[in-house]
This record gives sequence, C-alpha cells and structure tokens, in this order.
Amino acid sequence: MRKTLLCYTLILYSLIAHSQCWTEVSPGGIHSIGLRDGGTLWSWGRNNSGQLGTGENNSTINKSPKQVGTDGNWSRISAGNSHNLAIKTDGTLWAWGRNSDGQIGIGSNASSFNTPQQIGTDTDWAYISAGDEFSLALKTNGTLWAWGDNFFGQLGDNSTDDRNAPVQIGTATNWVSISAGTQHSLAVKTNGELWAWGTNNTSRFGTNTPATSYAPMQIGTDTDWSKVLAGRDHGVGIKTNGTFWTWGGNTTGQLGDGSTVDKTTPINIASLNGAVKIAKGHQHTAVIKNDGSIWSWGGNATGQLGIGSSLTPTPPSPTLVPTQENTFSNNWAYIDSKITHTVAIKADGSLFTWGSNLWGQLGDGSQIAKSSPVAITCPTLTTTDFENQESIAIYPNPAHSFISIRNEKNLSFTSIKVIDLFGKVLIEPLVSEEINVEGLSSGMYFIQAAANGQLYQAKFIRN
Repeated sequence: MRKTLLCYTLILYSLIAHSQCWTEVSPGGIHSIGLRDGGTLWSWGRNNSGQLGTGENNSTINKSPKQVGTDGNWSRISAGNSHNLAIKTDGTLWAWGRNSDGQIGIGSNASSFNTPQQIGTDTDWAYISAGDEFSLALKTNGTLWAWGDNFFGQLGDNSTDDRNAPVQIGTATNWVSISAGTQHSLAVKTNGELWAWGTNNTSRFGTNTPATSYAPMQIGTDTDWSKVLAGRDHGVGIKTNGTFWTWGGNTTGQLGDGSTVDKTTPINIASLNGAVKIAKGHQHTAVIKNDGSIWSWGGNATGQLGIGSSLTPTPPSPTLVPTQENTFSNNWAYIDSKITHTVAIKADGSLFTWGSNLWGQLGDGSQIAKSSPVAITCPTLTTTDFENQESIAIYPNPAHSFISIRNEKNLSFTSIKVIDLFGKVLIEPLVSEEINVEGLSSGMYFIQAAANGQLYQAKFIRN
C-alpha cells in the first residue's frame, strides 16, 4: 500500500506544480493573503506584526504560501498595511495582525494578534476594505462600519478618536462600495453617488475643498459611479457606463493622463474606458481592460508596474504589461495592488505577482524583486499534513465505486467533503457513511468531515 501511495503522490505532484487554484489574493504592505478554491486561506511574506495569521513568531518570513488554520469556509479577504480582514461564508467577520490603533476591531488595545480573531458575533457582514491602519466594512443591510486609526478622520464618525471595535457611520442603509486608503476613504451609494471623508490633501476626495471632512460628504452631483478605490494620494473609479476616471495627487503620474500635475476633480482617461477591474497602489495604478489585458502606470521603483523594468522617471501614461509567449496571454481576470507589489489572477485561476519582494511578499520562494509577472505555484496538501488528524477510516481503500466511512469515535458529522490534493472540494454529499466516488479520476483524495467544531480527515485511493 505504501508503494501505491508513493506512486500516486509522485504522479500527482508533477501535475500539481502547474495547476491553477486561486480565487482571490490581496497584497498588504510587506505580505500577501490569498483564497484558494475550496475556501482555504493562505498567506506569505513578513510576519513582524502577526499579519500572516499562522501563529508563528514575528521573526517569521514565509517566502511561499502557507495555509492559515484548516478552515475551508473563507469567502472574502482584504489586506491592510500590516493587518487583514476576512469574512467567512457564514457572514462572520475576522481580523489579525497589527492592532496598535485598534484596527483588528475586537475591543482590545493589544499590539497585535498572530491568528484570526472573530469580531463580535454578527453574521451579516458583506464587504470589507482594510486601509493602512484602519478598517471599513459593510453589512448586508447596507450600513457602513469603521474602526482603527482615526487621526485624520478617515473613519467618518465625526471625530478623530481611534476605535478598537466597529462603530456605525451615520444611519444610511444604501452603501454599496467602500475603499479605505491611507488618510481618507471613498464610497459609493446604491444611487450612484460618490462620497469621501478624511484628509483631502492633493484633492484626493475629487474636490479641492474642504481640507478635511470628519464625516462622509458627497463629491459632485453625478449619480453614475459604480466602483471607486482610494490610493494614498489619489482616487480611481469606474462609472456605470464603463468610463474610467482618476483624480488627486499625481507626482508619479499615477493618474494616467500623461502628466504629473494634480487634478482637483475627476478626469476621464478615455484610453481605459471599458476597464473591468482596477487596482490602486500608493503611487501607481493598474487596470484590466475588457480584452483581458493589463495596463499600469505611475510609481515603479520596485517593478510594481510589471512592464519588465524599474523605470525612472516613471510612466505617466498607461503602459501594457507585456505578454511573453503563451505564459502571459491576455486572459487576466483579477488584479490588486498595495504599496510596492502587485498580484493578478488569470481566468483559469493561475496566480502571478511582481514588484518588491524583500520580505517574500511575492510568494515565489525568493526575496528578489520582479519587474515582470512571475507564476506562483499552487501550494499542495500533502499526506504529512493529515497524518496527525486522521480519526476516521475509509474502506475499501483503494476504492472504485463507493467508499464508506468508519467512525471509531462515534462522532456525529455535520458535513463531509471529498477534496483533492489542492484542497479543492470535489464532492460535498449529504452526511452519510457511504459516498459515490465513481465520477473521480484515478488518484489520491481526502475525506474531510466536521464534527464538534473540529475537522477529521483521512486519505484514500480511487483506482
């Protein structure tokens, strides 16, 4: 049996190295977090404030993705400078990492947390945005909530007091899109209005007055905004008609209009009309156009634009992230960026990263900066990962048509899943001791069963 398992493992490993598995990735200041198919959570980079969430000490540097816990029900993520927010499929809200300004939101002033902490007990959280040192979130009822650093009024609660637990911002119930920047926040309501609050240096609100707003204020009178993002000194947005707009600070050409002159009101970048995804860095910007291509511009000191070089002066106009043979064909589906590195996912779930990598935040196993997209191999589940967790038995094993679960502890399972070595859920049958596996290809798989808040797992072979 051991030889059989080894044979299957070697065969599958050769396939795994080139697999695609990512659904969402969010870059932080010097780390990244990601969701894989199957709902598992992963992180990589520096852990100086516990932002990796793996429980490791603050001297840890993980240069490749490592799983955070064993839960497989994560649905949304957002990485801040050194803290993270995440929502599970049950609507609960979680956070971890630096907490010097209360940005974890659990009512504590402890400096940091190195594993995910649940924020309250509510189960109606819908959307999250982690700023540099503060947090924004929306509930399913359209209410807006904020917590963390508030020195510049970026929480919007009409004060400058830090908050270590979520506070509701106003009474409106029609918020639909939020973005937490460094010293300001942007948001859109269901009626298409654009709102901003915090400090307004460089006209990052999209207007040149006032200098500061401690509560959300409407920007202009347009009612056709769809999505907006707040950079450090600038803003970017898409309207419902697909047009692309930028405004605010432009010292590195991050607005994309070919200049380095600040703009006090939103300007249309006509060449990017039709953009479907947008990413804002501190001083750079990137988009995915409707043809699947990536364009980027602005600050590029560490190669965060992905255009094959670290240019000075930086490109003030959108530049195509070049394709290289078939590896980087134009089928990009997701992009995000923070300070000096960028992540992007293709339609097939393959992940690429580029930019600064001093702390392993690209996840490619090195600490060398990359100025072009580099593929990140899917992390795999190994038999070793499960050896100490096996509390159930599978028979027959190997199996062909059906498998049965022998439960020696007489546990009452609440869910059962069949997963592959990538952690992808393939079968999620009704709770039963017998499962039909005829539809699976030959290879190694795992049964994952939940009971009493714990996961119990065992491997089997489909022949």
